[in-house]
Amino acid sequence: MTPRTVAYLMDSQGNRAFGPGPYRLLAAVHTEGSLAAAARFLGMSYTKALHILRRAEAGAATPLLVRRTGGEAGGSSTLTEAGEALLARYHLWSDAVAAEGARLKGIAFAGLDETPRLGCVVMASGQARRFGRQKLLEPLGGKPMLEHTLDALADARLETVVVTRSRAVVALCGGRGAWCVIHGGAFQSDTVREGMRALGRRTGYLFVVGDQPLLARQSVARMLDEHAHHPDAIIRLSWQGEAGSPVLFPGWLSPALSALSGDCGGLALLRENPVLCHLVRTVEAASPEELWDIDTPEGLARVDAVCGGDAACGSGTGSRLQGDE
Repeated sequence: MTPRTVAYLMDSQGNRAFGPGPYRLLAAVHTEGSLAAAARFLGMSYTKALHILRRAEAGAATPLLVRRTGGEAGGSSTLTEAGEALLARYHLWSDAVAAEGARLKGIAFAGLDETPRLGCVVMASGQARRFGRQKLLEPLGGKPMLEHTLDALADARLETVVVTRSRAVVALCGGRGAWCVIHGGAFQSDTVREGMRALGRRTGYLFVVGDQPLLARQSVARMLDEHAHHPDAIIRLSWQGEAGSPVLFPGWLSPALSALSGDCGGLALLRENPVLCHLVRTVEAASPEELWDIDTPEGLARVDAVCGGDAACGSGTGSRLQGDE
């Protein structure tokens, strides 16, 4: 399916005053030299062309043509200065509306038909120095921690890639059919860049840390909904005003994200460019535990305590403290 967006200017009563029909008529007058010739060129009667012109002039509250006598048999017409301006500005505006409509369609219909899905990068390249071993493979509720995070990303609008330096993580992803790329970069910015390179051009990129097992699928879905409503904004999951991970960046920031260097992620853009902070919109999590990331064995024990042995805790459902939604 391809989008087709039609732009109309309305009068004060809410009636169509100018749109594709009057635009084509004025454009034809400009090239054909008269209203009669324009009508013939467009395959309509002179009476219909005159009716369209009069409605457009009424909506614009100014003459759009200077017509010289001749009627159907001849004569000539030229656009007034107002007509020339309206023709040019409607052309610019309608083209911009169509382009924006196509862009927004790519966001709202992501994953449907042949529309590319939004990109999702799971940051799984950490050294886990504080944890002491590969924490993403640590069991939680009967399966590895990373699988809980991946379960929260099971949205048809997302195409997810796990970016890691660990062969063990690659093996885990292969076991569940998840897309994974391995790289040798030393920094967090390398993980960002490798993920975006793998995904290619997208209308948005969601960045998620791999050690966030209580992230809820519903919260991810709300972030994607917010992105559809505000496609140029930066979307962050938050709890009571405190923003955290995940973060969804609009596609127009992809060059800046790809240009990051050193041990920093996308949030460095906000620190380096405070004006971007005005573009941040937050989505409230269902519980504070959703924003927890696990850096130490004690952190994992805290998550276990929250879950209380509930095997359904995590796996994209959040924590058992959330209650029913």
